[in-house]
Amino acid sequence: MRLPTFLLRAGLLLQIGSGQVLGTDAHLLRHSQDHIDCPSGSRIQRELGPRLSGAASILAPSSPGWHQALVRATSPRINPAFVTSVEPATEQDVQETIKYSNHIGVPFLAVTGTHGWPTTLNDVQGGIQINMRRMNHIELNRDGKTATVGGGVMQHEIVRSLSEQGKMAVTGLCECVSVAGPLLGGGHSMLQGRRGFAADNLASARLVLANGSAVTVSAESSPDLFWAIRGAGHNFGIVTSLEVDVYDVEKTWTMIVLTFTQDKLEIYFSTWNRLEAEHTDVGLLVLNGIFARNPVLDSDHPLVNLQIFYEGENDVADKYTSAFFALGPVLNTTVKDIKYGDLYDVGGFGLTSPVCRKNENILGYPNSLDRWDPDAMRAGFDVFSDLTAPEKFATSAWLLESYGRKAVAAVPAAENAVAPEERSLHLLSSPILWWAGDDEQDRERAELYGKRMQEAVRRGNPALPHTYLNYAVGHEELPEVYGRDVARLAKLKRLKKMYDPNNRFGFYAPIR
Repeated sequence: MRLPTFLLRAGLLLQIGSGQVLGTDAHLLRHSQDHIDCPSGSRIQRELGPRLSGAASILAPSSPGWHQALVRATSPRINPAFVTSVEPATEQDVQETIKYSNHIGVPFLAVTGTHGWPTTLNDVQGGIQINMRRMNHIELNRDGKTATVGGGVMQHEIVRSLSEQGKMAVTGLCECVSVAGPLLGGGHSMLQGRRGFAADNLASARLVLANGSAVTVSAESSPDLFWAIRGAGHNFGIVTSLEVDVYDVEKTWTMIVLTFTQDKLEIYFSTWNRLEAEHTDVGLLVLNGIFARNPVLDSDHPLVNLQIFYEGENDVADKYTSAFFALGPVLNTTVKDIKYGDLYDVGGFGLTSPVCRKNENILGYPNSLDRWDPDAMRAGFDVFSDLTAPEKFATSAWLLESYGRKAVAAVPAAENAVAPEERSLHLLSSPILWWAGDDEQDRERAELYGKRMQEAVRRGNPALPHTYLNYAVGHEELPEVYGRDVARLAKLKRLKKMYDPNNRFGFYAPIR
């Protein structure tokens, strides 16, 4: 039930490139050339290899597949410099790799989906990449209420595995991201209106700490650390497995996609605001707006699109769709009876979708909001229109997300480290800028225009800015991503000092 043709017609993803991976890109060569003072890959293979299980592997710059192993969804802009890539198969492999890295004094970074985009990832220089993909087991536990998931599992794997057993878990949106990564930073989800964030659905985890020891964290075991990893988890260890809550798949889904020309922008956002003010309990109903170019329908401006997803029969969804249809879309399509296991692929977020392409930089300038300011969104839209007029940036998209509020708001702020602001500021405004190549002027242009978009939106929302941690760019101050409560920040800093005194996990939204 994939609908790439329709999504292209709707202007959501038109012209997005193939994401071809170039195995000998010049920006990757520096991984093996620029760090002559670091231990060589061959030395690490020789010394670390005997300490790993037979199913693990170590790649050096001379190994087949080396360049492919380093390509990220966000490269070349985000380009950590590695001398070796370790692919562990067991928890002990992860432990041994961390212990060895500590012994020889080099940094390490765990990766799975490689979609992280904070600039702080570039602080990894001459390090060891720990690619978790071999740890991709999924097991539905006997009680049918939880599943145990390996630290290297991708979203498409857990969605398909569980849905085949009539179950579903709270995960992110794109099939090409990991399960663990988004959860550690909170984890917005299609299911959050009824089930909360992904972090709210973690029952326990196995975690390898900075000293190489492995611990179980849960409400009963290391509760302070359990609190911290649910919202700030990238700072405290490498997750080798997770026990997550699962739920019965009960009904099929409907997707409605509407496309408007830019002259409807103000009433589009006013309608959205009105509907959300009138209906605070919408069940499993998700709004996903997108600014994107489609020159077939408008050669001068991006289009304003809206995807409405909902589960089963939903009276509130009918009110939403009627209100937006009344605005006069130039295109509309409805797809019914979508199985949950197919939902992300049908919605345009599947493994083969353009949003999962690699090696085309990706840069976001997000804001979390409680309502849309139509004038501010118009100002930001005009900047986006200017940036995307040239072909170089024409495949960029501006995401406008509302995943549901009720269950998220019902979780007490003290339950975990997810910022309280993330529970109250439920709208996500995220210009996602794509461009190919490593030209410095292109990067500077993207950053300049991205900041202008972000600032335009913030002028219409005078509250102190807040950014969803998993969308953070890397320049944010701690209160902007972890929340402004002084006591919570102090607790995070105290736990960081306790569990990672040498800041070995200091490359993703680092707590300093």
